Formats: sequence, C-alpha cells, structure tokens
Amino acid sequence: MAREIVKDVKSGRAKFVVNSGDVVWWGNQGRTVGDSPYWKRVNETMLKQLPPADSEMRAAGLEGRWYMGVGNHEVWGDPKIDGVLDAVPYLKKFGVTPENLIYKFDFNGVRFIYLWSGKYDYRSPSLWDADRPKYAEQMKQLQQWMDEAKTAGIRKAFITFHYPTFARSGLGAIPAPDNPHKVIAAYAKDMEVVVFNGHVHTTELFDVENVKYLMLGGGGAEQDPILPGRTSIKLPADYPPDLYWKGEPPKEEYNYVLVDVEPGQKTKFTLNRFRPWSAEPFATVELFK
Repeated sequence: MAREIVKDVKSGRAKFVVNSGDVVWWGNQGRTVGDSPYWKRVNETMLKQLPPADSEMRAAGLEGRWYMGVGNHEVWGDPKIDGVLDAVPYLKKFGVTPENLIYKFDFNGVRFIYLWSGKYDYRSPSLWDADRPKYAEQMKQLQQWMDEAKTAGIRKAFITFHYPTFARSGLGAIPAPDNPHKVIAAYAKDMEVVVFNGHVHTTELFDVENVKYLMLGGGGAEQDPILPGRTSIKLPADYPPDLYWKGEPPKEEYNYVLVDVEPGQKTKFTLNRFRPWSAEPFATVELFK
C-alpha cells in the first residue's frame, strides 16, 4: 500500500496523503525515527519516498506531503508523541504539541480538520477519552473552525480522527454521548462534509444525514475479520447500513482511497484494493456512486 500511495503522489495523481493514525505499534522500543523500528519503517517506506511539497502547497503553508491524525498507538509508550513530532516536524507549525493534538489547514478551497479521539481503554476500546483537549473543548473548536470555513466561503470539509463514528465490525463505533456525529452533521446542509476514520482493521462506508464516513482500516495491519470475536458487533435494528460490504461478512483486504476534489463538483472517491484471496489481487472501485 505504501508503495502504491507513493507512486500516486510522485506521478501527480495525488497531492498529499491523509492518514487517520496507528502508523506505529508503540513507543516502548524507541520514540524517534532514529531509534524506533516502527517510525524507521514509516520513514523509509513512506515519508522519505514522498517528493517535497511543491510551490502551490508551500504557498498554502503546507511543508510536507503527509498529514496524520494521532491514533491510540502513537501515544502507547510515547505519551508526549515524540515519534510523531520527530517524523513529521511540520505539524508543529499548525500548533501540534504534546498538549495539543488537533489542528487544521486549508488547501484549494477545502478545510482539513484533524481531531484526537483518545488513547485506549480496554473496557471500552472505542471510547472517545481524549484529554488534549477533552471532547467538549474539541467540539467547541470544531464548530469554530467549521463556522470560519462557512464564513470564508469554503464548501468542502474533510475531518479526520482515529476512532470510527460508525462501525459494524471490529471494536465498534464511538459510544454516545461522546460521538461527534450530531455536531458534524449540523454543517452538512451548507457544505460537503467527509469524515475519515480508522482503528477498526477493515473498510466500511456510511452516508448519514448527508455526511460521508469512510472507515479506512485496510492500510497494513492484520484484519479484524480474521481475528476471532471481532467480525461483528451487536447493533440497533435502525443502525446505518454499511455501503461497502453491504451485509456480507467482511474479508481480509488492504486498500487506500484516492480522493478527487474539484471546486463546485461532487467529490469522487476511488478505492485501490488488494485482496490476497482474490484471483484479481489489485483493483479499483468507485465509492458512493
């Protein structure tokens, strides 16, 4: 997946990479690119391979090609996110510090917002337990950033955070009342809103109250559907349908999504997937058709 993503950026097919977190296992074996086997791998397979930011990106204040939301694994054994700040130092320009893990930027008429859903509680593995800042503070900041975007005439917003807003498999969705959907959906009547999530190691799609949710957990780790007991979870009868597997049991799959954005046009999502069990191991699929 890393090789294909790099290829798309080098060719100009993609401008930069959005990642929803959990790119390393933990920090207990090292907290910098120089001493962490995990950050070293991310650096060698992705970060070093990407071209420098071009003049258009630099004019918008973007100094790199890779922008991540912090996941629970990034703070596991590395509570001060030394690894993140060492590997992606240009995030500091947007105010990312050990005490503040959220940020935003604008590019080509799109507002990009990155939130922090929290570390990990084995008793509730998708609980939004963020404390840098806390949930209520993040929602207030999210509303401010979205209101600013509306006032500035921005009509597209991409919001990235680790835990899934909706999920039908794996570790489940963010439980109420700390689920941000209602806050996010309030803006969908005025602008196109897209949310990128991860955490659960499979792919699911939801379109809820005009907000598109892409749970993209197929980037590399072992898949939830092949882990015992994590194929499905108990859900209410009226739970939103998953538009990807469409009721079929999820299978092992690795993928990433190309997002084509044009002003005034509907955003296009193309999934590039690899299925080890398939006779056609690599294919593209248009999402939300």
